[in-house]
Parts: sequence; C-alpha cells; structure tokens
Amino acid sequence: MRWNQRVRSAAALACVAGLFSLSGCTGSDQEELVTVTPTTDTVIEDTVEDTGTVAYRDNYSISPSVSGRILSCTIEEGDTVAEGDVLYTIDSSDLEDQITQAQLSLSNARASYDQAVAACEDLTVYASASGTVTTTYVHIGDYVNIGTPIADLVDSQNLELTVPFATEDAAALSPGTSAVISFPSQAGTVTGSVKRIYDTPSVLSGGREGMYVVISFQNPGAIQAGATATATVGTHACMEAGTVAYGTQQSIYATQSGQVLTLSIQAGTSVTAGQTVMTIENASLTNAVTNAALSVQSASVNLSQLEAKRPDYSVTAPASGTIISRTAKTGDFASAAVALATLAQPDTLCVQVDVDEQSIDRIQPGQSARVSFTTDDGQSRTYEGTVNRVDDTGVTSGGVTDYTVELLLDSTDGLRAGMNVSATIVTQSQLFQLCIPSSAVTDGSVHILRDGKEETVAVETGLTLGGYTEILGGLSAEDTVILSGTAS
Repeated sequence: MRWNQRVRSAAALACVAGLFSLSGCTGSDQEELVTVTPTTDTVIEDTVEDTGTVAYRDNYSISPSVSGRILSCTIEEGDTVAEGDVLYTIDSSDLEDQITQAQLSLSNARASYDQAVAACEDLTVYASASGTVTTTYVHIGDYVNIGTPIADLVDSQNLELTVPFATEDAAALSPGTSAVISFPSQAGTVTGSVKRIYDTPSVLSGGREGMYVVISFQNPGAIQAGATATATVGTHACMEAGTVAYGTQQSIYATQSGQVLTLSIQAGTSVTAGQTVMTIENASLTNAVTNAALSVQSASVNLSQLEAKRPDYSVTAPASGTIISRTAKTGDFASAAVALATLAQPDTLCVQVDVDEQSIDRIQPGQSARVSFTTDDGQSRTYEGTVNRVDDTGVTSGGVTDYTVELLLDSTDGLRAGMNVSATIVTQSQLFQLCIPSSAVTDGSVHILRDGKEETVAVETGLTLGGYTEILGGLSAEDTVILSGTAS
C-alpha cells in the first residue's frame, strides 16, 4: 500500500517536477542551491494507491430449493441468459407420486364428506306425497330408529277406482282416455281418466276372465274409500263394480336414528309433497360432517402444497446476465441450497481494492477514485469512479489486516472480471490559491532568494495537505523559495 500526495492544477494537471524552478551555482566553494517558485490555483490531493481486481458487484448463486437428479442442463460458462430462462430441470418423479397419493386422499375425503352430508340430510323427514295426516305415532323428544313409523297419510281428494273390463275391451283402452264413473248409491256420475291398464288378465267371479283398469278421479266431496262404483270408457263398460281407494295412502317413516327434535304434523294436518314433517337430532352425524369437512380441507391443502412445489424442479435464471461459473451438469445430483452455477450482470462490474489497516480509516463511501490499466499494446486506460462500500470486517494475513473497498466506475467499457488494475482513492483534496512544499516552512518563516541573496521572511500559513502548505501572506507567486543548500 502506498500513501501518496498528488498536485493537480486548477487549470491543468501538472507533474510535481513542473512546480519547481531549480537553480544552482557551480564551483568548489559553493554548495548547490535548490529553489522552488510558489504555485497558484492548485488542487492538492491525499491519495491511497494500490492494485485492485475487477469483479462483479452482485453475483447470483443459482441454487435449487429441492434435491434430485439433474435431468437437463441448458447452460455453459459464458452463456448469456434472460430472466426466467430454465437452466436446470430436476427429476420430480417422487413429487408426482406424492401428488397422486394426495389426489386419492382428497377423493376419499370428499366421498366420506358426501356420505356424512347425505346421512345428515336424512335427519330431516319429508312428506313424499300430498294428503292429510290420519295418525301420528311419535312425539317431540322420542327416540326413533331408521324405519320407525312417524305418521299415516292419505289423499282423500284424489281417488282411484279399479274395475275389470273384458280383455278385448281393455286392449282398446289407453292411459289418459276419459271415463265416466257411476255410484249405485248416488245419483249422477263423475268424470275421470284411465290411469293404468294391467298387463295380464285376472279370473273373475263365475269363471270369467277380465283385465283390470285403474281410473283416477277427483272426489266431488262426499265419497269415501271403500265405496262401490262402476265405470264406462267410451262404449266399453266394466264387467263388474269395483272399490274406490284413496290415490295416496301411505305411512311416513324415520330416515335416520336419533331424538325427535321437531314435529310439525298431527292428525288432520294437510301436507304437500316435499314438506318437512319432522327433524331428528343426532350429534354423532353432525359431528361426522364437521370432521369430514376438516379432512377434505386438510387433504386439499396438502395437495395444493405439493402441486405448488412443481415449479421448484425447474431452476430458472433470477435475472438476465452471464453464467460465470457452472459446477453441475446433466446426470449430477443436485442438493437443496447448494449452488449449481453463478450468474452475474454485466452492468454490475466494479473494482475491489484491499486496503491495509493503517489507511482504511481515511477511506469512506463517496470519495472519488481513479482506476487505470495498460493494454497489451501499451495503451493506458483510465476510469473515474467513487468509493461505494468499505467492508467492516477485514482479513488478516502476515500480521496485517486488509479491508475490501469497493469502487463503482462511471464506465466499464473494456473491463472484464478478473482484470488487475491500479487504483487511486482520493481521501482528501483542497484548492490552494498559493502554496509551497511544507519542508520550506520553518517556525512560520521561509528562506527566499532575492537579488542573489538569501533572506528570511515571515509568512502566514493556512492548511497543510499532502506535503504542501497553503501561504496566506508574506509571499508572492514571483518569490523564489529556497528548499535546500546555502548561498555563499
């Protein structure tokens, strides 16, 4: 590490030797006299100089988040890639097996849930037909089992009459054909329609054979089940009287086990098909629905998490840049979080300089810097830059601790990572209106040469920087300052 001072003229950068006007006397009785003329409008710099290395400031380590055999590798060192390009593909067969199992688990969980919901739906008992309740068999609070009778239901408004017709007459009938119904005990007739024709004939009284036909009709108001009636369909009359029955005559049964929670019917209540007549409480069934829903949710989350891992098996470029190193290829085994390659962005080139512990305190971010190197053909290139970062932690070797200083350059044209360059960091600079070498100032006075004679004059000094002292008064730019030697 070299600690230097540099002189830069405000008008133009001048070499140090150009500041001095040297004069001397020859002869055996005289000692050579060395003098200097004060300089004006001069920028004085303190600098730290050393060699540095061109490097990428921000490298990307290409690492997978999963482990597995590498099925494909699409990159070589030096390749340029774009952000999102697939660089490696890792074998995901184990993951796909897990996904298949998770899909089966989810299907099973959903089936269990559907079964639990269906069982829970059976806790509500509905009327399967419209009619009037004739009898109820349970009360609120009773415990019922599947199949326990709840109530009897009849439809006294829609009646049916089943009567036999001659087989050849029945063959001429069809469902929906209008029929006329007569009641021996009542005057008048009622209109109905053929609902059903039996498929096979039946043996009637007296050894006759006939085909039964079911005729439906609306109760005109006073007809009861069991009444006797006859019917004609067009020109065809029934062979004998039949018995009137209710169109609906059925019982309502419990569809699930449990305690009766609500009962909305009693004898005489009219109901319609699909109406709720009773609800049953069964905590085990309702809890089963809750548990089944949780199982579905858990299985769904597990499947989603596994499917979300699929992209992890395609390792992509995190940014556009150049592959500067590759440590794994097709067929190798990739381990999670272990780098497979390194990517750098060309616009992040910087210079890293190791500064020793004696000079590091003088360097801080924002200071200006210059970097130079000489090409093979002897051409010198210089780049301007600034200090971007100073590492807090150093590396000790041979009893000396060095700290890395990072320089950012205004331009990196012609530079490549790994190049060795000369770096100059300007730690301080000051514009002096008039200055001389500090060695010429002794106790506030300066020796000058006037008319060939040495004189001592008092001077007013300002700042001292980089081996130079600012002169505020006592000298002019035309004076000749003695640096060394003695006039005879």
